[in-house]
Amino acid sequence: MPGFHGGLDAARAVLAQHFGHPRFRVHQLKVLGPLLAGRNVLAVLPTGAGKSLCYQVPALLAPGLTLVVSPLISLMQDQVGALRRRGIAAAFINSQLDAEQRRAVEHAVVSGRVALLYCAPERLSSLVRLLDAAAVRVGLLAVDEAHCIVEWGHDFRPVYRGLGAFRAALGDPPTIALTGSATPKARADILHVLRLREAEVVVTSFDRPNLRFAVERVAGDRERFRRLKALVHDVAGAAIASTPTRRITELATRALLRAGIRAAPYHAGLTGSIRARVLRAFLSDRVRVIVATSAFGMGIDKPDVRRVIHWGPPRTLEAYYQEAGRAGRDGDRAECCILWRRADLAWGDLSPEMRRYVEGRRCRRRMMLEYFGERLERCGGCDVCGYIPACTTASTSPTTTSRSGKWCGILRRPS
Repeated sequence: MPGFHGGLDAARAVLAQHFGHPRFRVHQLKVLGPLLAGRNVLAVLPTGAGKSLCYQVPALLAPGLTLVVSPLISLMQDQVGALRRRGIAAAFINSQLDAEQRRAVEHAVVSGRVALLYCAPERLSSLVRLLDAAAVRVGLLAVDEAHCIVEWGHDFRPVYRGLGAFRAALGDPPTIALTGSATPKARADILHVLRLREAEVVVTSFDRPNLRFAVERVAGDRERFRRLKALVHDVAGAAIASTPTRRITELATRALLRAGIRAAPYHAGLTGSIRARVLRAFLSDRVRVIVATSAFGMGIDKPDVRRVIHWGPPRTLEAYYQEAGRAGRDGDRAECCILWRRADLAWGDLSPEMRRYVEGRRCRRRMMLEYFGERLERCGGCDVCGYIPACTTASTSPTTTSRSGKWCGILRRPS
């Protein structure tokens, strides 16, 4: 079975010609080497490390269609739009398309006019039948945000647990699974579900030194609204407020708009066209703050998000690392803060690790990295180890007091 055309030399040419980068990063080479040699790969790389290039570049060297399984509509829109602007034939199939639009995409795929096709996992059953009937060969299968197999596959989106069967139906094409976070147990589960035997597993450090982590305990939702407004008001750049429900998303957005802050909501209850407009406005800086549920894409290519604020703790540390990782993708300093109250801990599905993270007095970065099986040599910044984050400057909570007086570069030392 012929593999990818040209190996690493051809990949470097594609990188320069289509993406404008002079060279790959070291961790990208660790992924591309075995993949271009025909091996399956599980790549666990931190947010902002350029995971998408690890399948987008090989897609232009693959013999046939590259099929990308992606969990979120906003993520597909963002990536397909970026690829088309670079002159790359990309498309997506998801619930946002009407029947006529979907047929147009399917016709383009069958006609060989699409190099990368993004699809939601729920669309795989009909898509696999279409590709089989039209004898369309899948030269590369990419499973983006592969942690969703573990996070969502058991109950929320059970179709994720069947991805291995779909892969077999496609003829077991070379496969790359990518995620920004996965514990050793989660990695084993991903490999098992996808049936990736003897796959190359590439894991880099989970530490992102440019991110500063903090939590702030609030007395109630009134104070949480006030603190959220203060945090997004003075941020030097874009911000994301992560909210647990559509109702809180709408309420928080209206509060920010009344305060004169350019904000917009993003959740699954909005129509596809509205979500697309909000995403474009955020990416083009016409909206400075997105207030979003988990429907907002984890891999959105907005490099200058300076602050990610969570309205309460996410269910797991893994989910928090993914969502907080939207900050500082450009490598500059950024802040990640959880605003929480005691009642939040009554949520039945909150993991013990997440509870310890918000309640504890240990280094938050160390707790997070230990969760992923990594040892921390030195904390790059958290509210416990000595940096005073913006989200604690107005708080009297004993869980957010700094000890050493060190400061993050985006904050000003008081006189």
